[in-house]
Amino acid sequence: HSATMVKAGIFLMARFYPVLSDTQLWFALVSLVGLTTLLVGAYTALFKHDLKGLLAYSTISHLGLITLLLGLDTELASIAAMFHVINHAVFKASLFMAAGIIDHESGSRDMRKLNGLFRYMPYTATLAMVAASSMAGVPLLNGFLSKEMLFAESLQQETFGSLSWLIPLLVTVGGALAVAYSLRFVHDVFFNGEPIGLEKTPHEPPRYMRVPVEILVVLCLLVGVLPDLIVGDLLVAVGASLMPAGVPEFSISIWHGFNIPLLMSFLAVLGGVALYRQRRHMFNFQARFTEVDPKLAFEHMIQTLVERARSVQLWLDNGSFQRYALWLLLMAIAAMSVPMVNIPHARGSLEVTELDMVAFGGALLMIVASVATAMLSHQRLLALVTISVVGLVVSVAFAWFSAPDLALTQLSVEVATIILFLLALYFLPQKVSLNHLSPGRIVRDMGIATAAGAIVGTLTYAMLTRPFESISSFFTANAKTGGGGTNVVNVILVDFRGFDTFGEITVLAIAAIGIYKLLAGVRLFVPAADMDGRPWSKDSHPLMLMQISQSLLPLALLVSAYIFLRGHNLPGGGFIAGLITAIALIQQYVANGVVWMRDRGDLKFQWFIVCGLFIAFGSGVGSWLFERPFLTSWFDYFYLPLVGKFELASAMAFDLGVYLTVIGATLSILANLGKLTTTDRPTRPGRRS
Repeated sequence: HSATMVKAGIFLMARFYPVLSDTQLWFALVSLVGLTTLLVGAYTALFKHDLKGLLAYSTISHLGLITLLLGLDTELASIAAMFHVINHAVFKASLFMAAGIIDHESGSRDMRKLNGLFRYMPYTATLAMVAASSMAGVPLLNGFLSKEMLFAESLQQETFGSLSWLIPLLVTVGGALAVAYSLRFVHDVFFNGEPIGLEKTPHEPPRYMRVPVEILVVLCLLVGVLPDLIVGDLLVAVGASLMPAGVPEFSISIWHGFNIPLLMSFLAVLGGVALYRQRRHMFNFQARFTEVDPKLAFEHMIQTLVERARSVQLWLDNGSFQRYALWLLLMAIAAMSVPMVNIPHARGSLEVTELDMVAFGGALLMIVASVATAMLSHQRLLALVTISVVGLVVSVAFAWFSAPDLALTQLSVEVATIILFLLALYFLPQKVSLNHLSPGRIVRDMGIATAAGAIVGTLTYAMLTRPFESISSFFTANAKTGGGGTNVVNVILVDFRGFDTFGEITVLAIAAIGIYKLLAGVRLFVPAADMDGRPWSKDSHPLMLMQISQSLLPLALLVSAYIFLRGHNLPGGGFIAGLITAIALIQQYVANGVVWMRDRGDLKFQWFIVCGLFIAFGSGVGSWLFERPFLTSWFDYFYLPLVGKFELASAMAFDLGVYLTVIGATLSILANLGKLTTTDRPTRPGRRS
């Protein structure tokens, strides 16, 4: 346990070391945390009466030692850290096993009772004393070598500038504490008089119970005497993963001569012996502090944090959309304004094009419609009309700037969205009171809106006046040769980035099914009159609207088929064609009613979604049959006598899947939302209206 699970964090830190260790923040933060953990863990271990408690806190201290080494900005600190990982695993595992043997054979782990066990179990005591000596850093044992490397690397670092001398000083203090708690482990358990109040007479364990401890203690000795032979190559291999640029030369021999690290080791041993001899005074000093249960303290901290988080969450998440929008805009303003302050000039090196009166007129119309939408927000139907003007102008702008595919898509989405809003507004009050809008809130909102608009406008101006490199040239050059189509936008959607499109229609399908399930069985208030109290007309389906919609349906389907078939080479494609078909069909629901549509074929829109996804996925899987990656397209040219030369592309099957999915998803939302106003409302299986 001590050698594996508690090292998981150390392992993760070591794996991140090559990426993060070049930053000053890493060295300062990691070394400070490691040094603090080293000292606090060692000090706490000295006062633990439970045998495994002492070993557990000493493990915390040693993990701090390893963390400190990973935080030091020196050449060999990471090598020393990995060396101590190995050494700690060996001596600490043997000590925990020895503690388990003592507990099993004496019936207690209380060091106040475990006295003089050397007389009863000398062999186990000898093994434990060797492992404890290694933990303390006694020469000729493995723990001594890695601790001496720690002392050496602490002298080489300059992490804290002129205060860096504090690190070797505190590391020596940590070494002295390690000697002190190791001495307490050995003296209080195996010497110091006779056992007190044990449940049974201690004795040696069975032979094979000692074998793992024996193996580990032998390793402590072998690594301590022959370090380069036992672990030298292993440390070089580990160092290569920590330092991709190359592992520097290092030596882990027993003797490096009389130097400062050896002096620090000597001072740590003397200091540890002195601390242990004066333990009575230290225990008396520690007894003055109120004993705190760490588990209860941690739980109290967690509960306090949860309560504070709940208070903040209730303050932020109060059900007000205005507050959510306010915080979103404030964060966006802060995120954009801070870096823009550092830009000396908003205008870049590109020349500004001359003002075009047509574009200016369209922009002015869009601005007026946007302001009108905000001012008429309390009259929802009028606001819907003005916001539709914004969408229409955006569609015209796409066409004006030579993006016909985007214009068609925007126009189709705009129509579908307006229908969705109309259906939703039927269940909402048509007029909203403005009593809740105080002058202060209006001024606040206008200020935030002005700031957001100014920053976004400045950012847009800065981007448009600066040169940039686009990948559009790649798609333009390869659309025909690689995808078989001259409509670059459609080729991107169904070929170059077909996997993205497949993911998008999958998300669309999931959203549509989720909305359908939410609508199933919903009971909403159906208003019987308009906002002036006039009842709705009893003629739900006017004859003129019915005749016009029925006449337009074949034409709309024909246009949809035309847009679909030409999409690979001209503006169009499955997405736009699917929206046109969905709008044509929803128009029949609006004009003729649910019963009329059901009598002519009860369409199961969910099956459109299933078939669309299946066809799109199948077109991608089909490429596997030819040992090509998923969604690799194929195209070729053919000739028929009456038709002439024409092209066939496998991307058409994928586009058909997009077409069907869009129809199914759009109608699953719009048609079922419209049915909520009738007796044919959707219901969950097993329920009746």
